Amino acid sequence: MEANNVPKRTRRRGETLETAILAAAWEQLSMCSAEEFTFENVAIRAHTSKPVLYRRWSNRTELFVDAMKHHRAHAAIERPHTGTLRGDVISILLQLNRKQSDAVMVLAKFGVYANWLGVSAHELYERTMISDQPSIMMAVENARSRGEITCELPESLLRMPGELGRATILRDMRPLSEADIVATVDELFLPLVDYYEHQARAAANK
Repeated sequence: MEANNVPKRTRRRGETLETAILAAAWEQLSMCSAEEFTFENVAIRAHTSKPVLYRRWSNRTELFVDAMKHHRAHAAIERPHTGTLRGDVISILLQLNRKQSDAVMVLAKFGVYANWLGVSAHELYERTMISDQPSIMMAVENARSRGEITCELPESLLRMPGELGRATILRDMRPLSEADIVATVDELFLPLVDYYEHQARAAANK
């Protein structure tokens, strides 16, 4: 009798199993309708059972939040080195758009069904969206090292490019165009940076 050469499926446990479930949950979120985001469908996609999911997440909201965070954690933004503040900020926004706009669109799709998940749309946003300020700070730090910026910039300005981009994605349900990103940088962000830099230098010369 011929030996059965079909490899047996290794039983997954701990972090390996949880990672597989979160990846399956993200696929379900991104590919299917909100109504189809159920423990049963995620369990089927992850090749496991509903009790396994219920031992880790008490409801769909908790699974939704963890799946979104897991996906965004694997979409890290790399520090740019274009040589200018303008180029660095555009590079960061292009990365955010390419790597994370899908998470914003999933949130928009599920925001309509937030009550069905048992929470408000605002709570879903607060629990899943990560501030883009640290990413923009990479460009600001680069500019400081070149002497391009000497003043302190308010947090509201550092948050503005990412928040404006997310608002546009939520409105249009599509990733930003490169023209959208360039306009945000050239027409809003850089003029405000110049304003604060001018104010700081004027104060220093008094």
